[in-house]
Amino acid sequence: MNTQHGNNFSKNSMRFCMLLGLLIIKMSSYAQTVYNPIAVTGYHHDVVAETGTSVLATTSTMIDGSPFVMRHVLYSQAFALANNLTGGMVDNGTIVNGTRTYQMAPYDSKNALYLSKFGTVDSTRSAGTLTFVTPGYYAHLSILAFSTEGSSNLNIDINYTDGTTERALTYAPLADWYVGFTNVQYSGPGRIQRDTTGPFSVDGVGFSPSFFSQDFMTSCANQNKMVKSVTITDSSAGTGSRALVMAISGEQIQPYTVTPSVLPARCGVVDNGYILLTVSGGVKPFTYKWNTTPAQTTPFAAGLAAGTYSCDVTDSNGCVRNYTGTVTLVTPAPVKAKATSLQVCAGMPTTIYADTTSASPNTYTWNPGGVIGSAVVVTPPVTTKYLVNAEDQYGCTSADSVEIIVKPAATASFTVDPDAVCPNTPQIVTYTGNAPVGAIFNWNAFAGATVQYGSGAGPYGIQFPNSGVYTLQLQVSVNGCVASATKKVTINAPLATPIVAVATVTSSTIGFSWQPVPGATGYIVSVNGSPYITPTSGSLGTTHNIINLQPVEKITISVIALGVESCLNSAIGKGEGTTLTDEVYIPNSFSPNGDGKNEIFRAYGMSIASINMKVFNQWGELLYEGNDASMGWDGKQKGKVQPMGVYFYVMKIKLANGTESIRKGSINLLH
Repeated sequence: MNTQHGNNFSKNSMRFCMLLGLLIIKMSSYAQTVYNPIAVTGYHHDVVAETGTSVLATTSTMIDGSPFVMRHVLYSQAFALANNLTGGMVDNGTIVNGTRTYQMAPYDSKNALYLSKFGTVDSTRSAGTLTFVTPGYYAHLSILAFSTEGSSNLNIDINYTDGTTERALTYAPLADWYVGFTNVQYSGPGRIQRDTTGPFSVDGVGFSPSFFSQDFMTSCANQNKMVKSVTITDSSAGTGSRALVMAISGEQIQPYTVTPSVLPARCGVVDNGYILLTVSGGVKPFTYKWNTTPAQTTPFAAGLAAGTYSCDVTDSNGCVRNYTGTVTLVTPAPVKAKATSLQVCAGMPTTIYADTTSASPNTYTWNPGGVIGSAVVVTPPVTTKYLVNAEDQYGCTSADSVEIIVKPAATASFTVDPDAVCPNTPQIVTYTGNAPVGAIFNWNAFAGATVQYGSGAGPYGIQFPNSGVYTLQLQVSVNGCVASATKKVTINAPLATPIVAVATVTSSTIGFSWQPVPGATGYIVSVNGSPYITPTSGSLGTTHNIINLQPVEKITISVIALGVESCLNSAIGKGEGTTLTDEVYIPNSFSPNGDGKNEIFRAYGMSIASINMKVFNQWGELLYEGNDASMGWDGKQKGKVQPMGVYFYVMKIKLANGTESIRKGSINLLH
C-alpha cells in the first residue's frame, strides 16, 4: 500500500488565499461614519409654525423668553412666504450636513422634545424618551438639539430591546442656539414671536439660531443588542435654561460576528495549518493580532502547527473581540482496496470497494476505467488488478490495489436439426460450444422429449410426440462456473380446417369459397367424392366454381389445406349447396299506390339471366321498355300515372342455363 503526501499548497490553500485577498481589499476601504435619519416617536410639543397667520394656532409652546417677553418659536419657509417674512426652516424638515442627515418630525404635529432641569420651565419635562419605530443595531447615534436661555447639560441613556440600559453621555454640554459655534449642523432660519397675528418680529435670519449635533456610541459590549429607544435628561447646573431635541440619526450596523474557517495541519506536514477569520457586522475597518510567533496581523493566519490560537479583532471604535480556535493534525487515511469476490467466473460481476480505518476520504478513483465511487461493480473480461486512489477533503491522497482473478468458463451453445418438424419426427441435438475435460452437461431432460441416444456433450437423438413450442436448456459447469443456453424448438400441428361456404349460385352453377388458412402452401378440392384436384382459382386460391349443373342439383365439396409436409395437412373442410329452380313468375296485377306493396310490375325468377320487357296500352301504344331483371314498370309514362285498366306486356327472357323464351300477357293496373 502506498501513501502519497499532498502538496502543502493544496486546492484548499488556494481557496483560503483568495478569500484573504478579498478581505485585505475590504480592509483597505475606510469610510466615514454616515448618520441616517431614524424614525422615532415621543415628541411632546409643536415648536414650528408652518401655515396660516396665527402662530398660536400652529404651535403648542414658546421655546425662548418668558410668558410675557419675547416668546420665541421657529417657523417654516412656507409660513414666511405666506406672511411676507424672510428666512424660515426648510419645509421638508430634512437637515443635511456632509455625511449626516436628520429628519425632523412633520411641522403640523408634535416635533420637539422640550426639556428643563426638574421640568421647572413652563411646558417642559425633566426627561423624555424617543422610541425607535423600528428597533435596530447601531454603533453611533446623534441627536439634533439646541439650548435656549443659556447652555444646558444632558444625560443620554440607550435602552435595548432586551430590557437593559447603558449611560452613553453624562453632563454633556449643549450650546445656546444664539451662542454656540461648535458641532453646528444647521443655522440661520430665524425666529419669530409666538403671537396670534402679525406683524411678526423676525431676528437671526442668515446666522442664527443654530442646531447642534450631540454624538454618542453604543458600547462594545452592547453593539450586538438591538436599540429600542434613547432617553434624554436635562442635567444642567441651573434651572433656567432649557434644551430642545429635534431629531435623531444613527449609523446602523449588522450584528458583529466572527466566523472561522480552520484547515488542519495535513498530508504528513506538521505546520501547514491555517485559520481564516471572516468578520461581518460591526464597524469597519478591523485590525487583527494573533498570538503566533511572530505575530500575524491579517485575518489569515498561516503556517500553523497543531495547537490552540487566539486573535484580537479590533474594530474602528476600538472594540475588541477575541477569537480562540484549535488547529488539529490530520494524518492521511490509509485506504485498503477490497472486493466481495476475489475470484469470479468470466462474464460475472464483483464489487470492489475502498476500506479506510481512520477517516473517510471525499473521493475514490478506480483504474482502469477512471470510475469514481467508494464501491464499484466491475465485470473483468480477464484477470485484472484495480488501483484505487483516495483523496480526502484536504487534498491528501493514498492508494492501494486489489486483483480480481477471472476463472475460465465453458460456453454453452447447441443446434437442433431439423427444426420445425411434425410430431414423432427424429431430431439431432449437437453441442457447439467449448468446454474443457471434466465439464458437466445438464440438458434439463430435453423439455420432455424422448431421448433415443446420446450422453454428456452429445450429440443426442430426440423426438417429441406432440405438437407445440418447446424450450431446450443447457447448463455447462466447470470450475464452479456455469454457462447457460436456451433454444426454442417448434413441433408443428396440422393446419386449421378450412371453413367452406357457398359464395354464388344459379340454376346451373355453384361457387364455393373459404378463408385462407395460416401456413397453408396450397389447397385441393373434391366434388361429390371425386378425386382431389386443384381449385378453379389456382393452387393458392380460395374459391372453386362448378358449372353445367341441373336446376335444384345438390353439390358437396371437400377442401384440404396443404402444409409443408403431408403430416401438416388440415382435416377436410366440407361445404354443400343446391342450384336454383328455373321457374319464372309473372304477376297479373299490381298497385303503384305508395303503400310499399306490389308497387312494380316485373318478372320474378332466380334463374333469369337477362330480360327485355315492353308494356303497351289497349291501343298498342308503347308505354315502357326495360332490360333490367330487377327493375320493372311503375305504372307511369313520362312521369304521369296511367289510369286503372288492362295493359299488355311482351317479355323476352333468357335463363341462366342458356334457354330463351318469349312471354306475353295482360296486367291489371290498380290504384
